[in-house]
Amino acid sequence: MFTLIDNNKAGQNILNLRKGLSMTQAELSSLLGVSHQAVSKWEQGDCLPDIGVLLKLGRVFGKSVEELLLGESVSGGSASETIISPPIGLPDEVWTEALERIQDRISPPSFNTWFKGTKGKQLGETYCVYSPSRFAAEWLYQRYSTLIVPILEDITGTSSLKVEFCSMGAWDTNRKG
Repeated sequence: MFTLIDNNKAGQNILNLRKGLSMTQAELSSLLGVSHQAVSKWEQGDCLPDIGVLLKLGRVFGKSVEELLLGESVSGGSASETIISPPIGLPDEVWTEALERIQDRISPPSFNTWFKGTKGKQLGETYCVYSPSRFAAEWLYQRYSTLIVPILEDITGTSSLKVEFCSMGAWDTNRKG
């Protein structure tokens, strides 16, 4: 069945997802390689992102293109998709201390973009770092695991700590550090 795309609804969805990650338009535009004015136009419903940008947006927000444009879940996902439940309850003291150390070592814009909204929790012999989206979890793993893992090992006093980078969204992005 063919569904018409409502630019205003799609724009509102992009706005809500961006704010859900506590990102500014400038931060999102930097991730996508577009101007902040383009992000503003999408969010106001003036136009829609190009397909290549929609694919990047999907990775940033952990959503399909259909979910971005229509603002609704699309059924029919594969059996390999796993929802990872983020830690619930009190903040993890280890992750709180790790964030303080990380904040001292990287620029404020990078910290706010990649570490704001993250959570951490030790589960047995594994320490899980939870990010708001699959894209953010992958980015933390690729760009910052060499910073995060030694800090966590120092705080926990455990050498060769097993660290996994996971998304709080609908995609399992386990990566070992």
